[in-house]
Amino acid sequence: MCKLLALKAGDSDVDSKALIYEIYKYLEDMKNELTNDEKLLAEQWVQAYKKVPKKSVEKIKQKVNMSFSATTITEHYVNVGWNKGKIEGKIEGEIEGEIKGKIEALEELYRFSFLSKEQMEKMIEPLKEQLQNLQRPKRPWR
Repeated sequence: MCKLLALKAGDSDVDSKALIYEIYKYLEDMKNELTNDEKLLAEQWVQAYKKVPKKSVEKIKQKVNMSFSATTITEHYVNVGWNKGKIEGKIEGEIEGEIKGKIEALEELYRFSFLSKEQMEKMIEPLKEQLQNLQRPKRPWR
């Protein structure tokens, strides 16, 4: 926090590049303890008060391994939404795979005469309904 305030103060005897490096280094070192909102706030503060060319800031971020952090609130929420969608898609894919596996297993049981056709169809019907519900496009506005 003190480094952020020093950056804002803009004292002439302070090396802005070194200060920005120290801020980003701290953020990278503490990335597991800080929330995304805290990291974003620090990034916004640096962007608002830096007196260093953008290319220099990008080089500093690369040195401390921070080149892929969100730099705007919009970008932050896009990343959060993208990650959430990716996780939901993975979960739905796993569920879909399980259902398809159950259907295939029941079909195999029928093929080897462990189930009658009626038994197999009765057991597969709810699974196919679940599969259709998963594959139906989601409409978040409803």
